[in-house]
Amino acid sequence: MEQIIAIMRKDLRQWVRRPAYLIASLIMAILIVAVVGDTLSGARHIPFGLYDPGNISDLKKKLAPSERFEVIEYTNLDLAKRDLLGGKIVAYARVDEDPLEDTVEIVTEGHNPFVDDQISMGLLRGLTGPGNRNIETAIKTSSLSNFQYELRDFITPGLAAYLCYVLASMNLGFSWIYEWMEKTYRQIILAPHGLRSAIIAKTLTVTLQASAVLWLALTLTAPLVHFTLGTNPLGLIGITLLSVFCFASIGLSFACWLRTIRVYTMTVSILGVALMFVSGIIVPLEAMPSWEQLIARCMPLYYAADAFKGVFLDTPARYGQDVFVLLAWSVSGLLMAAYLLTKRQAAL
Repeated sequence: MEQIIAIMRKDLRQWVRRPAYLIASLIMAILIVAVVGDTLSGARHIPFGLYDPGNISDLKKKLAPSERFEVIEYTNLDLAKRDLLGGKIVAYARVDEDPLEDTVEIVTEGHNPFVDDQISMGLLRGLTGPGNRNIETAIKTSSLSNFQYELRDFITPGLAAYLCYVLASMNLGFSWIYEWMEKTYRQIILAPHGLRSAIIAKTLTVTLQASAVLWLALTLTAPLVHFTLGTNPLGLIGITLLSVFCFASIGLSFACWLRTIRVYTMTVSILGVALMFVSGIIVPLEAMPSWEQLIARCMPLYYAADAFKGVFLDTPARYGQDVFVLLAWSVSGLLMAAYLLTKRQAAL
């Protein structure tokens, strides 16, 4: 018993002396409870447009108690369409101006099945909640686009983008730290132009390795679970290489900074949880709280997922913006890694 107590006392003492582990664990728990819980419980305060110039419907009054929707009233239908295409609202309800018809048409952009599901469940809850036991209004749905694909097809591009992060960061971080501990890279970076060569070689090698694994995984699983790979194989190859290179560059900077496998693994895991649920991969970005939207638009995974969706589903994507942001993150990661290694090189 004394040995058990002594070992426990030693471990607790180390835990207190290394607050980074405690802080990292706390951050991960907070992310899981707050972000994951919010995602799985369903979106709230979804920006939802209402075009009812004749004030025929009391839809806004019926939806208010559910807190699922933040109803924005429009008197101009074209403005509602522009806001829908611009992402300011996720859908809008168009109320028929004929009092005898009393029909409501729910219009979505048509690119996100998650939005359709959230709208359907939110409307059902709002219209059948307390005080609204019966649905007295005829409701029909439509979309501004003609894209037709299953929910599985929509999920896969986001998972592919996330796998770029996982494969790149894990592969590069572990190999770099292990080889540094074995003094392999210490000898390389002390040689003329060795530092630059080590950075370029490692990021390019990991980019090719992780990309090959992802392509093989997609090719093998597509016929088994039935999702589309799109009709643009060159685009898929290009965005995979760029995304993996971006995350490899970021992973290299973290590996040079953290130095140990244990701390690196903890950090990458925490970032992975945050990126998965705060990058619009699972829950629609427009349905997130404003602070989550701000974080998502700063993360490279959001732009990688946008490009993958465009390639997989042939839907509109901001390729120029996506490529620019991913390249900017890549350059930042490489510059940070070079700076940290230069400092360490001077100390050797």
